[in-house]
This record gives sequence, structure tokens and C-alpha cells, in this order.
Amino acid sequence: MRFHSVWVLLGVMLCAPAMSAVTEGGSPVAAVWKEQHLRFFYMGRTSRYSCDGLRDKVRAMLLDLGARRDLTITALGCEDTAARVRVASMGPSLNMVFSTPALPEAAAKPLHAGDLAPVNAHFEPFTITSDAFRNMGVADCELVEEFAHQVLPKLVTRNLKQDITCVPYQQSGGRFLVRGEILRSLPSS
Repeated sequence: MRFHSVWVLLGVMLCAPAMSAVTEGGSPVAAVWKEQHLRFFYMGRTSRYSCDGLRDKVRAMLLDLGARRDLTITALGCEDTAARVRVASMGPSLNMVFSTPALPEAAAKPLHAGDLAPVNAHFEPFTITSDAFRNMGVADCELVEEFAHQVLPKLVTRNLKQDITCVPYQQSGGRFLVRGEILRSLPSS
């Protein structure tokens, strides 16, 4: 019985720093919904996406990081045959409008009704890595790299760490791990 108690105590001691980090990060923060307008460009050399495929992958990452569900993402360059040929050589781009929690700024002006509406939020750990459940694989390395470069700076994050190594033209040669904490809205009660 004593042997078992030692393992339980050791487990509690090892988990205590992680548990206190969650408790600290979980404190409510006064925030506002901030609408973002962003043009996302993807010019990967390894993986090619259809316009719908690129839109769906980026949408899934935004939702996973706490964007409000009313986001709109429009794929550009997919309307006609000439545009599809251009997309095949350059890669599609996305026009994105989404809202995420942000820290209030005194000088900020709402773009329209609902923008900058108050919301309770907290910092929550996140990870973007190869994950079959989220339909992300090593072939998505360049997409994650572009997302981390173009989109993550627009979101409120802290303790951000990135380990992204993409090997062009080799789907199995890359790896990506992006993690940190992101400001997410608390569920309304």
C-alpha cells in the first residue's frame, strides 16, 4: 500500500505545475469580439488544395482556435476555367472575415453592429500538429506554416512556440508543431 502512495504523490508533484498553469490561464479576462478582414495566400510547393479543400482546412483551424462560428471564407480564383489554370500555377487565395476575442483598445471603433461587443474570455492552451482526428497530416506542413505566418499574428496569443520544418516536394519530409495559449471566449451560461 505504501508503494502505491509514493506513486500517487509523485504523480501529483509532477502534475502540479501543469495544473497551476491551467488555473492561472483560466482566469476570466474582459475582452471584446474583434472582426478581422484578411486575405490569405497559399503557394505551397508540396501539397495542392482545391479551393474548397483550402477553405475547409483554414476554416477548421480558425474554429479550433476559437473564432466565432459566423465566419465567412471565400476562395478566390476559382470562378472560371481561366482562373482555375491560374490557381493551378499560383495556388488559391482566401478572403476571410472572422471574429475572435481581443483585448479592448480605447481608440478602437466598431466596423458595424456586434463588432467590439464585450465577451468573457480566458487564455487556453492550443496545439496545431499532425492529427488524424483534425484531418491534419505532415502534407499540410506548408499550409500550417503560412497560417502561422499570416493568421496567428492577428490573434491574441501568448507563450507561442513554433517548430515548423517543411521540405518542399516531399510530403513525408516535414513536421510542424505550433503551440501556446490563445484568448478564447468562455461559454455563455
